[in-house]
Amino acid sequence: MNANEHELGGGQKCLCSGHVPEECTRAMAEGAVGPSPVRVHSRSFVVHRLVAFLGSGSFAAFAIFVLLFYTVFIAIMAFAPPGTGAWAAYLEEFRLRCFQLDPVSGVMRMPSIVLMLTEPLPLAAIFFFLWRAPLRRVWCEQRLMFAHAAGAALLLVASIAVSLVGFGSSRADATPTGLPFPADRLRTTLPVPEFNLVNQDGNAVRLADFKGRVVLLTAVYSTCTTTCPMMLSKIRQVLAELTPEQRSQLAVVAFSLNPEADTRELRAATARIYGLDQAQFHFVNGMPAEMNALLDKLAVARTRDEKTGQIMHSNLFYLIDREGRIAYRLSLSQREQSWLGDALRVLLADPA
Repeated sequence: MNANEHELGGGQKCLCSGHVPEECTRAMAEGAVGPSPVRVHSRSFVVHRLVAFLGSGSFAAFAIFVLLFYTVFIAIMAFAPPGTGAWAAYLEEFRLRCFQLDPVSGVMRMPSIVLMLTEPLPLAAIFFFLWRAPLRRVWCEQRLMFAHAAGAALLLVASIAVSLVGFGSSRADATPTGLPFPADRLRTTLPVPEFNLVNQDGNAVRLADFKGRVVLLTAVYSTCTTTCPMMLSKIRQVLAELTPEQRSQLAVVAFSLNPEADTRELRAATARIYGLDQAQFHFVNGMPAEMNALLDKLAVARTRDEKTGQIMHSNLFYLIDREGRIAYRLSLSQREQSWLGDALRVLLADPA
């Protein structure tokens, strides 16, 4: 190269005769143009490795396991007991948003649950079909890779689930507690169906027996292991917060949701277990047709799983005023649970 030649990137030469053109000056100022061979090699190596991983059986196994563990997570969110505290608040919000939970009846839309449970399965089938050859090679040559893929997928889904629960908990903690009970806005004057049933002590119980008193009415069954324990525990807590004088003006009536199986002995045992064997608590039952008619009149949604015998049902508290009318209807949601004691005190303060 002579004195008037300047070599540019990529082997190109600039011939300068006596003066330096503008493009040569710019090239010399910026240095050699064109990508560095090291950077080109590094970038192509990363792209090659990424493409190789995406086409491998390990990636397909990881993706399939992620979809399967996601389905398990959705099943937990759909069918786990509500619990208490921040978990209950997060679970309720999740079900409201994803499963269209009715906060009054406590019933979720089954089509929404089925859709969220089944939508990952076709995608998993697609991964299996398109990557069947790489998956077969991994199964034959590196079977342990499936365990690694399952572990990584479980870690990813668990991390996302924990993050979501933590986010829900932080929101629950940030939500103001002790919101005032909107007594006037929620109050109703709905009729209560007449009943003549038998309680856990074998005594007849009629609606007319409680004239002039406040009645807390709900519906549970003895062998329930999901929300009934929460409802009965909440009733016991509220009773403990009332004064003896207030308790003397209150009656608690629990209709059986399982009239065929809720014997007097079972109902008495349930009352003892939950510390509700006071005189004002009546766990009542009657003929199945009579009980189902009463539950229907109160709009208590329920459905029985024929395989397990469990009953999915509304979680409601009906508060009946001294005139024998339904004044409030509260659910088992965190907010409405916190209103239960206030609502009772409002009704107890009414003149007898």
